[in-house]
Amino acid sequence: MTTKKNKTTTIEIKVVILIILILSAFLIMLSVENIKIDKEKNLYETILYSNARIIEAGDLEKKANEYYNLASFDYEEQNYKLVEINCMKARDYYSDASQEYLTIRSELLSSNINDKLIDIEIERLNLISEIQLNMYEACEHFESAVRYYDFYYNTDVPYDDMSYEMGGGEIDSMNEKIRLHDENIRIHNKLLSDYEVELKKRIE
Repeated sequence: MTTKKNKTTTIEIKVVILIILILSAFLIMLSVENIKIDKEKNLYETILYSNARIIEAGDLEKKANEYYNLASFDYEEQNYKLVEINCMKARDYYSDASQEYLTIRSELLSSNINDKLIDIEIERLNLISEIQLNMYEACEHFESAVRYYDFYYNTDVPYDDMSYEMGGGEIDSMNEKIRLHDENIRIHNKLLSDYEVELKKRIE
């Protein structure tokens, strides 16, 4: 026969078990929430660090563009030697910027963060690096063109000399690289918009 005391003990045990189960569930939920918070924190810290590095690489790109613009001005003035010098300087900066963007991309890949924001950023960095190389190659053709023009205009060339035509061919190749650059800029701007929309959704 079950006594009142035994019944009370059984109820108490059940209550204790129930409390333990509730606390366990709460702790599990809290742990999952903490993991989620830690993941979000890690994501945004990685993004902030990446963006800071991108700004630094952007300074290299800015210097490259300044030298390219100087080369374009020198070309209009038919100062072909200066075009070549400024193009060479621009190429150095374009190359450094391209490499820096690729380094940031590699760091994001090695972070092993599985998130749409990181995926977009990796794709965007790959494209920004390619944009620098488009301009690097455009400068190579620009340099080659002005060497032909300098020879044609500033030396005693025979009437059938092909330097002028060769220079024109290099300008055409340069313009093709600039066309690729502009196309990649459009793709990049689309990715940047996707990135901004996704980030805004997270913040809201």
